[in-house]
Amino acid sequence: MPHETTEIKESLVATKVKDSIKEPTIELDSAVITDLAPSIDSVEKHSLIDDSHVKNSPLSSPVEHSTVEPSVKSCQLDHNPQPQEQWQSFDQIPLSPVEPRHYTQVLIETATIAVILISILSVFLIFVATIPLHIAAIVIPALLLIGSTITWLRYTHAKAIGYAACRHELVMQTGIFWVKRISLPYTRLQHISLSQGPLERKFNLRTLKCFSAGSGSAEIELPGLESETAEKLRQHLLTMAAIAIKTAAEVNQEANEDEPAVDRAEH
Repeated sequence: MPHETTEIKESLVATKVKDSIKEPTIELDSAVITDLAPSIDSVEKHSLIDDSHVKNSPLSSPVEHSTVEPSVKSCQLDHNPQPQEQWQSFDQIPLSPVEPRHYTQVLIETATIAVILISILSVFLIFVATIPLHIAAIVIPALLLIGSTITWLRYTHAKAIGYAACRHELVMQTGIFWVKRISLPYTRLQHISLSQGPLERKFNLRTLKCFSAGSGSAEIELPGLESETAEKLRQHLLTMAAIAIKTAAEVNQEANEDEPAVDRAEH
């Protein structure tokens, strides 16, 4: 009897436990379901999803990949020509001049070299070549005129130098009659050096030289920079070059990863 009583009690407890446990029910109002169900047009508008997020998502399925095709095609490069009004003007970049002390340095340097050369030639023509004095009176002023012209041209050329450290490249402009403007993208910048001659040291100036990948000579040679400014510009250009190269590498990596998705979308 005690054994039968115990079994009866256990069966009653089990019955109460079963009654207390109920399967959860989800009650959804039909109106709520109607509001939450997006239309086909809204799904198509918001189906531009990056393929990389779809691949990394644990809920990815073949059905989801069908909505990725428009986004993959839209990621391709746009090869349509742009109108001329939308072209970025290269001549509208504001340029900064070099230090005015550079003009004085060039003037002194050129004038000194010209005077030395003219003096040597004059002595040679008069005492070594023994040319007549009336011919020497014509040749020596002509040499002085040539030296003065070269000095003026170098001085004007120094004043025409301008540069600009833009967001994606370093721009430099030189020339008087034939103006030359050079643009060196940061992605091609490989090495930067600073040089200082005896006269530049006197004026506390330096020359910045930029070398690109695959080039033995300097692509840009920018003289007339103050020593402190030249060092700051050098550090800035090296930093921008590192950022540009890293960004280009990431873009290339993403493009290589998206190539299978583009091929899958086309097929």
